[in-house]
Amino acid sequence: MRKYIVTIPVILVSGTAFGCDACKKQQSFFTGISHGRGPESTWDYLIVALMVIVTLYVLFAALNCMFRPYENHRSHIKYTFIESDDYGI
Repeated sequence: MRKYIVTIPVILVSGTAFGCDACKKQQSFFTGISHGRGPESTWDYLIVALMVIVTLYVLFAALNCMFRPYENHRSHIKYTFIESDDYGI
């Protein structure tokens, strides 16, 4: 188990540690980690930033709904199945 704990991070980091020639010709922020064409305008950065914000919000909302569900009202649809004797509950 210990060798997997050490091996997996090394494999994940080693791909970004050694970039090819195309990767080395990127803009200063993306040198060695991005392959191919980089961002061409400010709109590219704006779109990526917006997608990161949306993704983080969705992650937060999903985790919030999973760990703190607010379905405590007795008229919620889940109680029709929980209180039913047909399912042996």
